[in-house]
Amino acid sequence: MRTSDAISGSMAAALGAALIVASADLSPLPRQVYGAGTFPKVVGGLLLLMGGLLILKGLRQRQALVRWSGKVAGRPFLLALGAVVASVIAYVLLTPLLGFPVVAVTLLTLLFRMYHRRGWGRALLIAVMATAVIWMLFAQVLHVPLAPGLLEQVLY
Repeated sequence: MRTSDAISGSMAAALGAALIVASADLSPLPRQVYGAGTFPKVVGGLLLLMGGLLILKGLRQRQALVRWSGKVAGRPFLLALGAVVASVIAYVLLTPLLGFPVVAVTLLTLLFRMYHRRGWGRALLIAVMATAVIWMLFAQVLHVPLAPGLLEQVLY
């Protein structure tokens, strides 16, 4: 099934608006210009903006709101869904024990390899780069503590 960009854009814009409303009463951080609600408000604003652009695109193209495009294979869909759910559960359970860097690199490598089948080396390289970017953004820029786990002596 394929939905119109206007419907997808409406859903994204509604999610953005809900995110902004939900983060409106989050308290600011001590001695900081920004607070806990800054990041959710930025993401909500971007969702509103991009959702609005999708709505305009969908209305301009005069697409059908819903169109059946073909049968979805059940087994690959369920395997992909199960992999994502298992990854979230593994992340929650293993991060306090092993730390963010080890768990993120491992899970991302497995997911990239499962979805793209381009080789373990490429999956590992992309996972390491993505983990490093996420670590720098959250731990260094936003000052959100990520558990270093096994690598605590190396990182600090």
